[in-house]
Amino acid sequence: MKKRRLVALALCGTMIASMTACNVKTKSDTTSAAATTAAAGGENQGPTEPDPNAGVEIGEVSLRLLYSSSDEVVANVIRDELTKAGMKIEMVTAADGATFREQESNGNFDIAISSWANPVGTPDYGCRGIWESIGDSNMTGINDPKLDELVNKAAGETADVYINTYGEAEKYVVEEQVYMTPLYQNVTGRAFSQILKGDTITNNQRWETLDYVDESQRDSRPVVLTQTGSTITTWDPIRADDQSSGYALDEMYIHLLTLEPDWSVTTKSSLSYNYAISEDNKSYYFILRDDCGFARIDKDGNVYDSGVKVAGEDVVYSLNRAKDPNATAMHKTYSMYTNLDTVEVITDLSELESVKNIEGKTMREVLEADITPISEIVATRDEVDNAAGKYQVVRCNTKVPYPQILNCLTFHGAGIVDSEYVEAMNEGVDYTKYDATKDKLYGDSVVTVEGATYDNHLSLSGNYVLTSMNDYQMNFVANPCIRTNDPECTKIKTLVNKFIADRDTALSALRSGDVDFCYAIPATKYDIVEQDPNLALNKFPGIRIYMLAFNMHGNSVVSDSVDLRKAVASAIVYDDISAVQAGNALPCYSPLGTCLDPGNKLPYQPGDTEKYLRAHFANK
Repeated sequence: MKKRRLVALALCGTMIASMTACNVKTKSDTTSAAATTAAAGGENQGPTEPDPNAGVEIGEVSLRLLYSSSDEVVANVIRDELTKAGMKIEMVTAADGATFREQESNGNFDIAISSWANPVGTPDYGCRGIWESIGDSNMTGINDPKLDELVNKAAGETADVYINTYGEAEKYVVEEQVYMTPLYQNVTGRAFSQILKGDTITNNQRWETLDYVDESQRDSRPVVLTQTGSTITTWDPIRADDQSSGYALDEMYIHLLTLEPDWSVTTKSSLSYNYAISEDNKSYYFILRDDCGFARIDKDGNVYDSGVKVAGEDVVYSLNRAKDPNATAMHKTYSMYTNLDTVEVITDLSELESVKNIEGKTMREVLEADITPISEIVATRDEVDNAAGKYQVVRCNTKVPYPQILNCLTFHGAGIVDSEYVEAMNEGVDYTKYDATKDKLYGDSVVTVEGATYDNHLSLSGNYVLTSMNDYQMNFVANPCIRTNDPECTKIKTLVNKFIADRDTALSALRSGDVDFCYAIPATKYDIVEQDPNLALNKFPGIRIYMLAFNMHGNSVVSDSVDLRKAVASAIVYDDISAVQAGNALPCYSPLGTCLDPGNKLPYQPGDTEKYLRAHFANK
């Protein structure tokens, strides 16, 4: 199968020369920016203007700082910096992600250490959910028509243009309105046992690529991973709203496309042989494999082939669910698919022969590269026979030119579910009156828990099948009916993912041999791994940006005072944050920082905190 790639955020270079890839900053790229990213204590950028409020007395400022327990070290730094600036800080700790999100969405904070990961590498995903007034992850209460307009304008532009629009949007958020201010970008350290091949450990980790140095262990030895989060509410890919299920969901459901470690789009490990893009960047065609099936689990936890082929009907159903906010109760991923218009299985072969891409090639030429030539494109799963040239082709249309949609299709929310099975399980549930304590929906995680509630009803199309879980771990086996024409598509056949909330404890488990791979260990302990002869560490610029977010719900002293928000922002010193993480952090400007750099820099200078505090009290 030929791999076709699209560099994240852009079409291939010969297709649109002006479009550029995401520029993920490395430590060397950003070292020189540290001083300008630091706030008070940074270098002067020019002469300061006279302060019109110089005689105003600064009163007392008391703020509640909300943070997750895992961010306590950084929270302590922020507390100390703001205390030095004369503010009183009340520390409010959330024990887990669910508690943090509840507190944030209810406005039970003044400032909060929030973070946003961008696993698909597009600027639209980097900001829409948290900045748009109706964003599915807008927990801090931002409601700004101008910002909505900028986000939607940028989404319809190509990369050579949208870099300016996104630059305007992030400057508006970070400098003008100060809805949030940057803390740092994480540095990811993947720590692993030397029994694993080092070149199979990547930033964008896919389980099916993991392999043992001793390949004879693939069938007999489970690979043991660990993750910090254990709060899992659902295995329905569009309802997942936690940070605990993302890695698993990526593997439990197949996608039209996947991402390579460099964030380029590929058909590897996907349902598509190839994809093609129309000249106007509004129509996206996918030619589907016929060797992928849905696996199910019996009452004893054994995996079996359902006999149902993953097909175009399931793609249409899944993507229409993904883009419809009302498709299910507690839908959490729809913002990413705002610009997805229609999804269809097409049957007119002449369309593939008439529509061309930017290079002048027809859709048919691109789609049938390196596969059995197309003899017919068919409507249903029962008619498919790839060996005879009979394929299904799905076309996705976007409302505006939107190449970013390809990256969005790699996200877990675009996972392909078993359409008839899911629809049957959810039949009769009124989503508008959904009660989680009474109503049962496809994917409810409780049915996968070992014990009295166990009744695993999942129907899975991905590389790995979740057989069961408990308070300590999730258990997976390789899907026996996935990409059957490629028997080595999943190398290690059994996988255990342990829940270890404390990262120091996870590191100890790795060092003792209880686990083989850690997604995350303390940034201050990277050197321990590097010095252990039995372990190895691969480091990457992370996909998560940490911001100090302000309460914009209207029930906080910071909600109506941009001057007070600027006073807080200008007191944050990046170097202090980096120091408590042993330098394993990168400066940033906004949540777009993992994939786009419009060139904005923080403007703060020494003395700004006092200046903005005086302005705040003058306005009061």
